[in-house]
Amino acid sequence: MSNITIWISGILLAGLILLAIMYGLARRNAIDVHKIFLSKEDGKKLTIFFISDIHNRYIQDKMLAKVDHEIDVVIIGGDLADKRVSIMKLLENIHRLQRWGSPIYFIPGNNDHELIEANMVDLLYQEGVHVLSNRDVHLSIDGRLSCTLSGMDPYYLVPRRHSSYVKDAANFQILTVHDPMVFQHMNEEDKGRFELILTGHTHGGQIRFLGFGPFTRGGWFEHKGYSLLISEGYGTSLMPLRLGTRAECHVIEILPE
Repeated sequence: MSNITIWISGILLAGLILLAIMYGLARRNAIDVHKIFLSKEDGKKLTIFFISDIHNRYIQDKMLAKVDHEIDVVIIGGDLADKRVSIMKLLENIHRLQRWGSPIYFIPGNNDHELIEANMVDLLYQEGVHVLSNRDVHLSIDGRLSCTLSGMDPYYLVPRRHSSYVKDAANFQILTVHDPMVFQHMNEEDKGRFELILTGHTHGGQIRFLGFGPFTRGGWFEHKGYSLLISEGYGTSLMPLRLGTRAECHVIEILPE
């Protein structure tokens, strides 16, 4: 066997090993737990389960079983589906998120329009999921912290707007928008209305070589007056591969001090 053949074989083997590692990283199930302490609010703590960018992946029951918190609200931050996702897979993922018996809110992402077998909004309503496409709701759950949840949808999955609560300064204000750039391009006055912002979309770049990728890493970013989460997402777009990022979901506890 010539040296060239040995080199080519070694490169191919290394490439296959790297692909296997990247595939394994994309199938992992990280659970990020984050606490937000409020000094001015009354009521019991509110616990949110947040997941975004599920795409063509089944949510793993084993991962959900490891969530050892009493979940009050489930929020899906967009890209629950794309053109690869069947109705059966979409409904199965919804059923798995119903394990806590808590209300589920869905805020659309840029790929959710690609579901071709049925109308996604109708499907979700039939499953008892609340679609927040440019809508706001007042969350008041069994004495928990009183919150306003706003869902911003620049993709207009549902072309209507109800904003009766968004300027209500008495409640803790949560904004969910799929793409963090939408929030970052808002004017400062509108940004200042919210105290917690939940986003996804970027996947943290999904595949990063030597720390470099098409987007910055996700994570929690603290600013004066608000906390911003950019989730790296649970699934993947295009290829089921990750490198230098993690497949994740989030448990967020909002606690009065």
